[in-house]
Amino acid sequence: MSEPRPEAALPIWHLYLLETAGGALYTGITTDVERRLAEHAAGRGAKALRGKGPLSLRHREPVGTQGEALRLEAEIKRLSATRKRSWLARRQAAGDQGQQGECMHPLLVDIELVAFDLDGTLIDSVPDLARAVGAALAELGLPAAGEARVRDWVGNGSRVLMERAHTRLYPGARECLDALRGRGLPLALVTNKPHAFIAPLLEGLGIAEHFSLCLGGDSLPEKKPHPAPLLHVAAHFDVAPEACLMVGDSRHDIAAGKAAGFRTLAVPYGYNHGEPVGQTGPDGVVESLAELV
Repeated sequence: MSEPRPEAALPIWHLYLLETAGGALYTGITTDVERRLAEHAAGRGAKALRGKGPLSLRHREPVGTQGEALRLEAEIKRLSATRKRSWLARRQAAGDQGQQGECMHPLLVDIELVAFDLDGTLIDSVPDLARAVGAALAELGLPAAGEARVRDWVGNGSRVLMERAHTRLYPGARECLDALRGRGLPLALVTNKPHAFIAPLLEGLGIAEHFSLCLGGDSLPEKKPHPAPLLHVAAHFDVAPEACLMVGDSRHDIAAGKAAGFRTLAVPYGYNHGEPVGQTGPDGVVESLAELV
């Protein structure tokens, strides 16, 4: 009797993403990535890529069966250009973290956009406000309020001295913004501070380039805790609200996020009117924004 012939191994299908010279991303599947790349380079591959070189390989990964590869390819091709880049950044970040033995924070899983509050979340403006309040009270012959009491008073937005406030970033804020930007996630700023004061503050702190969109309390007819600013942000980037994260320090931030359908993250060191922000029911709390990345 002849021995049974061994079954041929099933081919492994790969997903790959190429970037054209014009910056467009092309998604394809194949069982031989090197051969397919050579075909594209020689102008024998997809017609959509002909004449648009040089082409850069941005991502490749083994997927499994042809059916799985076709499903994932179709899913990515349905994404807008912005969301496709967000998918790519998350995939690459997850790969880097896996190599380093690290894990992405659970609240960032499947998140495609992050919106931040400003005062009490990224920057601490209370010391300057406390000095300004103290000077005003002194002119009235009243005792100074002190920084601790002023921290309990602020949080609803203010026009007082914001143009000249010498604010500071909270520890971990810059590291968080740098890391998220490095992953390709769009970042938005949603504050109740008047819009005219935002740019000077961000430029002075060296973080203006991190944000693709900034909304102030007077940018729209409604402001936080109304969900309208967050829904505007999601629509602007063509991202579903459930794929967005709102990061803030107050009940207004958490309420706006929940009403908009965003995932919510709170920091406990801000200005929540003297109340623990954890009691507002956020999806998560971190002591420092550095924990997020």
